[in-house]
Amino acid sequence: MSERATRPAWLPLAAAAVVVPTVLAGLTLLWPRPQIETELTRTGTEALAAAGFPGAALSLDGRDATITGIPAGADRQRAIDAVQAVTGVRVAAFPAPGSGGGGGNGGGAPAVAAQPFGIAHQGDNLVLTGVVGSDDQRAQLVAAATAQAAGRGVVDQLTVTPGAPLPAGVDGTSVGAAAAAVAAGTGSAAVSIAPSGVTLSGAVADEAAKAAAAKAVAAALPGATVDDQLTVAAATATGGDLDAATKQQLQSSISALLAGAPIAFEPDSPQLTPQGSGTVATVLDLLKAAPGARVEVDGFVAPGKGNGKLTAQQLSDQRAGTVRDALVAGGVAADHITAAGKGEGPARRVVITVV
Repeated sequence: MSERATRPAWLPLAAAAVVVPTVLAGLTLLWPRPQIETELTRTGTEALAAAGFPGAALSLDGRDATITGIPAGADRQRAIDAVQAVTGVRVAAFPAPGSGGGGGNGGGAPAVAAQPFGIAHQGDNLVLTGVVGSDDQRAQLVAAATAQAAGRGVVDQLTVTPGAPLPAGVDGTSVGAAAAAVAAGTGSAAVSIAPSGVTLSGAVADEAAKAAAAKAVAAALPGATVDDQLTVAAATATGGDLDAATKQQLQSSISALLAGAPIAFEPDSPQLTPQGSGTVATVLDLLKAAPGARVEVDGFVAPGKGNGKLTAQQLSDQRAGTVRDALVAGGVAADHITAAGKGEGPARRVVITVV
């Protein structure tokens, strides 16, 4: 009897059980680890968002996933199951308690800090700003805002950073409600949703509109602290000098706006970025609602920067002048604006102070 005829039938299967995993492991080693981690972070974050955790963050160590950004009281097992269902993930878990993460995530490595999410009414458009964790998340939030924009255009200035968390409470429902509240304003209302709370800024037509906007945003984000800095256009449109309380309120609205959407410039240039132009338009709306306002516009450049032709001082002068000219062209009295370059300071930005 030949050796082929006497070989047990299970031998080829046993050989395959050893060889196949070895080959697959070798192929995994040939695939660059950073590329594996980047792809699994992206797909895992999308899986978390689809499972109802849009603000969660994911970090990979090879094919082992660590989930953060989900409160202890949430259905964590559902999050684990969603990530472990992703092809390529070996195991998913939350950081071990007491391992130093904090932030309500059950310990472990700190989650990426959530960036403020903004919705601003600029001209005939609603402008969305902030950082989201995936393209799908971005599309969901833009669609939610568009559905509630009352026919206005929606300008998407969101940045996608895989795995980046959103502030607590930011989802399609809350973004849609906030968009509806902003769209009902006079053309300058804005909502900024940050981990520390929610800020309403800009101008509305009357006290009833102000109360309605604050109520709508508070209902969309239950439990959030809402800082209502909305101004009433009719109350400030007297044309005379502003009283101290109105100045303070106007300054708060401008400062909140610039914190979420700075007046930014192209690198080494006095030319505004698209976001910078949109923010100037919103500042213009605020000033037109308070025609007695007087402001100081200060321009800055990044430390050590000129543009090869202009010094830092000259470039900062031009940046302040760009904003002043835009405000004057929009109808603000030229003698109500003082513009000056301050040289080095907050990179590629302008600061506006009510005086």
